[in-house]
Parts: sequence; C-alpha cells; structure tokens
Amino acid sequence: MSDKCSHVPDSSPIFRSFSWHRADTPPSHQKTLADYSLDIGGGVSTLLSLIAFSDAEAIDGKPLLSVVDREVLLRLTITACKMLAKVAEDHIDVANAVEAQ
Repeated sequence: MSDKCSHVPDSSPIFRSFSWHRADTPPSHQKTLADYSLDIGGGVSTLLSLIAFSDAEAIDGKPLLSVVDREVLLRLTITACKMLAKVAEDHIDVANAVEAQ
C-alpha cells in the first residue's frame, strides 16, 4: 500500500491575475487603463451586437430578445461604460495630483 493520499487537494492558486501586456511590462496606470478599455470595449461591442442582431433577425416582426432581456443587456452596457469612465477619471485625478506636486 502507498502512503500517499490520492485525494490531496490542489494547492495551486484559484485566481491568477491576467493582463493583455507581457509579463515583463512594468505596472502602470496607463497599462491598467488600457487593459480595462480593451476588456470593457469588447464587452460593450458584443452586447450591442447582440441587440442589433436580435432586431435585424426579427421573426414576424418580433425581435429574438425579449424586452426584458434587451433592457438587461442595455443596462449592463451602460454600467460597463460608466465603470470605464470612472476608472479613466480616477487615472486622470492621480495624474493631476502627481503633476501638481
């Protein structure tokens, strides 16, 4: 019989950070803003494409998305855009504070 337990839990981290940039690129506010812009911009584009596709492919004048689903996607899009604007505003505030010193 072996002394090793076959049900040893995996000790690797559950969350691993991700960036679109190479690992050797030093951290910066511009890098973070670029990552957020790429992710949120792509997500917003996808959501708006789904809504447009639903309208364009309507069957008997009825869009593929229900009114509720369409409103949920629009609210998600609006929230994502507001979040990106807030991140950008925060980066501008930090840059202005550094320049003022």
